Amino acid sequence: MIAVPSGNFLKEFTLLAERAEQERETIIIQRPNGKNVVMMSLDTFNDMQKASYQARQKAAPYRQGNNE
Repeated sequence: MIAVPSGNFLKEFTLLAERAEQERETIIIQRPNGKNVVMMSLDTFNDMQKASYQARQKAAPYRQGNNE
């Protein structure tokens, strides 16, 4: 995970996008007033979404009160 100021991000977008995609690096773009955003590869995002979904499915019986 690396953090870059928004001005540098704009100047180095292609390099950072390649790094996010090829090396699965997560980029934190530092913006004014702490309103930061994150750039990551679509594969990394999809993996996170899948893991989150699976965790919710595993916990679902407990949320419904069926904790046998």
